[in-house]
Amino acid sequence: MILLVQSSELYNNDLRAMLMAFYPEEKLVALLPAEVATVGRELHNECTLCFTALFDEKRTLLKIEERAVVKFSAYVTGPYEDRKVFRNRLKLASYQILSEFTGRELPWGSLTGVRPTKIAMTGLREGASDEDIVTEYERRYAATTEKANLALSVAKKETEIFKNEDIDTCRDYALYIDIPFCPSRCLYCSFAAYPIASYKYKVPDYLYALSKELQFISYVNRERRLVSIYVGGGTPTSLGELSFDNFLTEAKRYFDLSYLKEFTVEAGRPDSITPEKLQIMKNHGVTRISINAQTINNNTLKIIGRAHTAEQFIGAFDMARKAGFNNINTDIIAGLPMEKLQDMERTLGYIKRLRPESLTVHSLAVKRAANLKEEYDTFREYINHDAKEMHALAADYAKHMGMKPYYMYRQKNIAGNLENVGYAKPGTECLYNMLIMEEKTDIFGAGAGASTKLINPKKGNVERIANSKNVDDYIRRIEEMLDKKRETIGNERVNQ
Repeated sequence: MILLVQSSELYNNDLRAMLMAFYPEEKLVALLPAEVATVGRELHNECTLCFTALFDEKRTLLKIEERAVVKFSAYVTGPYEDRKVFRNRLKLASYQILSEFTGRELPWGSLTGVRPTKIAMTGLREGASDEDIVTEYERRYAATTEKANLALSVAKKETEIFKNEDIDTCRDYALYIDIPFCPSRCLYCSFAAYPIASYKYKVPDYLYALSKELQFISYVNRERRLVSIYVGGGTPTSLGELSFDNFLTEAKRYFDLSYLKEFTVEAGRPDSITPEKLQIMKNHGVTRISINAQTINNNTLKIIGRAHTAEQFIGAFDMARKAGFNNINTDIIAGLPMEKLQDMERTLGYIKRLRPESLTVHSLAVKRAANLKEEYDTFREYINHDAKEMHALAADYAKHMGMKPYYMYRQKNIAGNLENVGYAKPGTECLYNMLIMEEKTDIFGAGAGASTKLINPKKGNVERIANSKNVDDYIRRIEEMLDKKRETIGNERVNQ
């Protein structure tokens, strides 16, 4: 257990994120100094380590104690109430003493946010040189040169694509549709995903509620251009063929698709794909699909709860090619239970022979809502091996397949404190993935567990409206959730 003692909770999230980057598997308890003096003394003496932040107007004291003995300490100068200036100083100092204490360096240094490319994007907009951008990552955040260059490469690619696609924040918007059903639940999954076998009798009611939300989204955006549709989940192709066809018909009927640049459907589970469903997608104008391997190791697939085999993945991929799909993505995961570098190389070898248009490389993340979190002690010794080397190998294979990195994001409790990277051949990049990461347009989410992100260019902020994750709750409360959207968006726009 890690004890965090802080005299102010102003930087609670930042300090928690930094500690969890070094100790992702540990429980963290936060206390005020007065609480330590009264009820926390025993915790202070017995915890793995105690990290203390005592804030002051002129300088802030940071220290690490082990068994009540101070091991490292540092001061951060400046008034701590000024978050804009002080936050990065605090995180860097915290990273440095934790790095000294553990003897570990993290590839992203003190950066803990979801979007590490944001710094490079800002630098490019302001006309900074490549050298200056890389130096900022290295000096201000202690990130490695390798990760700085990766962030810069992704930022350049995104900037190029946004310019070519002529994306306008006010004029354009994207649509995400969530189908929260799956053939089975994966060990690492934290999404709202329900087994289709148990929930199939609720599918008609769910699609009816979803249709109401799609009508609402279409109406409030009637003067705007829909540029991207992304259907995810869950596994949309876990629906039966008739339901799947009806769903895609409803998903399209309310919208003007004349400005649509891409239409993606996550057909992620190979065991949910049939020739009929592939033809249904072709009939409805789907331009991009994902068929996800995760690994080519059948033993690993069983461990992580995937109901398909490597042979089924290869068969589903070939089936999609025969159906005429020429933009197929596949996902793989670095750091899966029992997997070593040679397992990743075998997976990449198969994928190279299949020649997908894009490859998304995820790092295993131990999420709170995932079964892996509950069973962590069982898998602790068997996960995240060679994660750094796996990513490097995947980058090399992607390069040889003619792909370049085009989007990237990070998560909490991620393997090796690494990242998730999307690679694609030129012209096959997923616009939605970049829009959601860089917050370039409003993204309206429909369905259980979906979130709507509204960009406010004048205020420079993003408002989020989350739907209920529970399927029954979503069906029952759909009107209430639409009222919430109306209130947030504003009556003027809704009633115009």
